[in-house]
Amino acid sequence: MKTNAFRYLGLALMAVLTLSLTSCEVEIDSFYDDDNIGGGYYNRSADLCSRTWVSFYRDMDGNRCRQELDFYLDRTGVDFIRVEYPNGRVETFEYNFRWNWENYAQTSIRMDYGRNDVSYLDDVYIGGNRLSGYLDGRNNFVEYTGR
Repeated sequence: MKTNAFRYLGLALMAVLTLSLTSCEVEIDSFYDDDNIGGGYYNRSADLCSRTWVSFYRDMDGNRCRQELDFYLDRTGVDFIRVEYPNGRVETFEYNFRWNWENYAQTSIRMDYGRNDVSYLDDVYIGGNRLSGYLDGRNNFVEYTGR
């Protein structure tokens, strides 16, 4: 009689454990962008958000441009662009975005500007006061200096 009671108790316990384990929910969307998954991850986000990233370039029309990117730990950011035209006119543009790491290796940043306007910075390198990567494609390598 004791062996049957232990057998039924064991089966009941196995059933409870099986049901409790299958009720776990895994949220894949937030997995890569959780600052609590490891010390190295948080430090990488902190490095990205520690300064304003500045780049100078010429646009397709030959105008001189200055771009500043600010990333904040609350996953928001500001993209500031200053364009100098040959006639001396200057225009400035400021765009707000939400950002997150797109992969576990933290080599891709997704910047969502809203209204189906998303940019990706891939093969991200952060080090030596430099942020670099490919912006929206393999033919557009960009490099920013920390300020």
